[in-house]
Amino acid sequence: MNPSGGGMGNRGRLALIFAALWLAGYLLFGLTLNLLARRLGADPAAAAALAALGALALLPLVALGWFYLDRWVLLPVRLLERGMRMLSDGRLGQRSLELPRRHDLGGLPEALSQAAIVLAQAERAKRQAIEDATRQVAEQKGWLEVILQGLSEGVIVCNRDHQILLCNEAAVRMLGRPELTGLGRSIFGLLSRAPILHAIERLEQHASTRTGEAGGPARPEDMATSFVCSTADARLMLRGRLGIVRGEAGSFSAYAISLVDISDSMPALARAEKLRQAIGRDLRGPLANLRAAAETLAGFPDMEATQRQAFDAILLKESAVLSERLETLAAELRAEPGSPWPMADIYGEDLLNCLARRLGDSAAKIKLTVTGAPLWLHGDSLSLMLVTERLVRELHARHGIDEFDAELLLGDRRVYLDIGWRGQPIAAKELDGWIDEKLEELPGGLSMRDILERHGSEIWSQAGRHPDGAVIRIPLIPPLRGQFSLPGERLPPRPEFYDFSLMRGHSGDLELSSRRLDELTFVVFDTETTGLDPERGDEIVSIAGVRVVKGRVLTGETFERLVNPGRPIPAASTRFHGLTDALVADKPPIQVVLPQFMEFCGDAVIVAHNAPFDLKFLHLHEAEANVSIRNAALDTLLLSALLDPQEEDHSLDTLLERYDVRLAGRHTALGDAMATAEILVRMIARLRDRGLVTFGDVQAAASPLARLRRETVPEATARAGRAGGTA
Repeated sequence: MNPSGGGMGNRGRLALIFAALWLAGYLLFGLTLNLLARRLGADPAAAAALAALGALALLPLVALGWFYLDRWVLLPVRLLERGMRMLSDGRLGQRSLELPRRHDLGGLPEALSQAAIVLAQAERAKRQAIEDATRQVAEQKGWLEVILQGLSEGVIVCNRDHQILLCNEAAVRMLGRPELTGLGRSIFGLLSRAPILHAIERLEQHASTRTGEAGGPARPEDMATSFVCSTADARLMLRGRLGIVRGEAGSFSAYAISLVDISDSMPALARAEKLRQAIGRDLRGPLANLRAAAETLAGFPDMEATQRQAFDAILLKESAVLSERLETLAAELRAEPGSPWPMADIYGEDLLNCLARRLGDSAAKIKLTVTGAPLWLHGDSLSLMLVTERLVRELHARHGIDEFDAELLLGDRRVYLDIGWRGQPIAAKELDGWIDEKLEELPGGLSMRDILERHGSEIWSQAGRHPDGAVIRIPLIPPLRGQFSLPGERLPPRPEFYDFSLMRGHSGDLELSSRRLDELTFVVFDTETTGLDPERGDEIVSIAGVRVVKGRVLTGETFERLVNPGRPIPAASTRFHGLTDALVADKPPIQVVLPQFMEFCGDAVIVAHNAPFDLKFLHLHEAEANVSIRNAALDTLLLSALLDPQEEDHSLDTLLERYDVRLAGRHTALGDAMATAEILVRMIARLRDRGLVTFGDVQAAASPLARLRRETVPEATARAGRAGGTA
């Protein structure tokens, strides 16, 4: 049909076609009769007249055919066309499609009517969804405005071009520049540029470092970082926390900054800096003189009396100077409140990769290769990067070195940063000259020595591990968090337990059995333990859980506790989950933590991977913790065997790869619980596609499978897993 409306245009064309057909028939029929009459010997004029009359007799037949086609085909089609156009334009409203009463179109009108009903329903559902989403967005916007305006911290949200999208009242009051806080204004009109760009660079580097690892959704601490900056006019000093916002494709789309004014603490920090400088520098001279005099006296016991008196005078004088300065420093320290310089944990690989990119992008084209295992450290990321960059550039400019290695090493009480090259170590005198130079990128005219002293560090150069190599070693503060295990390291599998009551315990609960899986509330949990055999004394050292509601993992509703196991944690277990005796020494026992965890669970269905293993540890402490664990439970290991019976490996590491779940914090209780929760959500969708919709459906399908696996998996394998595995 003609979209411009022209059912009438089609009708005209059909009329012309019928006229042409009639004319052709008229001529053909007339000629045929004329030839036949002549053969029969009729008069030519009579034959022509007979032919004309015979041809005209076709006209009623053609007219009758046209009437039928127009009334029973074309007119119904025009009626259906008008209705469908009204439907597509939204003018049909709540009315149904008008069907022709007389037609010869077969089932076409009824099919179009059903299609119209479906389209109308879809349109109404779309409008309702838009209205609901608009209402939810408006409600969430209202809540956000209330929350932001109620915060004492300043909050600024910017797009990736650093233009302000949102700024709460606290930020406007704090910064005191309302004319610069409007929408679309640059954030750098308010805050210093370098700390913000470096914080974003570190987070982006952290995200790119994780690409390809078995990592899952990034944890909140991996999406935000702390920094210190000043206002653009250097009037205020601020402590900030920057978090990046990612779009649907995972790309960086915006960032939010929360700000706290720390200007009032800066005089105290400056005094602390002066005290550190006095202790580190002003006392060196007297101490060196005392030591030299004492060593001389000890080396020459037969020294003449006059010379000895001179050295005694030096000892007396320098001791008096040293005593006076120490008393002055002690008095200042007693009056000093001791405000620490704002620092945060830093993922060393992010810091070094940022440094490598800055060096490679410069005109010198210095190559820095990051080596070794990734480690965490504690400090001010921007100032540490600038110090390290300056050292590398000095080596390049003064000694012509173009290629360097950067490696983080774990010491007893420090994290060492080694900058290595092929060549000789740098003399201490030359190195001291470098670190007294000022760093123009930082406010306040701070030198590299100031930054190093702030971090309690004093660098030196020494021979490297290679025969012809050398390094500059920078001792740095260890992180507040525990160091993580190497990425990609896989645990030996936990032994599989087969608890038939796990799925049958609620078989009589008709209400639960009839509930859809995608409507249930789950608590997905995981434990870290001292070992794999609870019956031989192994205990829980960490337990964590996350809530899953209607197919969504609520990352804001989590439970995480460290537990004192009451026994030493084996080094083999610490190697994987990073928990040591010192970390759990002051933590509560399981008798205290288990009731808290069960309160968090409520009446939710509890889920774990190889759930009987974790539940066995919990059940052993029910009596002493005065709790009763009667929650319905699901086991993602059994669900995996149910969904993919042809697969042999159903370990958590394998499922992370199978379901493309990227996990941060693997081998921590919360990290594994988060990963299992994401796997559960994907499994529920697959179960629904297989017709297993309700809890009862899964219960009926999984219980026989548990018995089958118990019969087919050799007991020797389970014993070997128990003996050779780790927590």
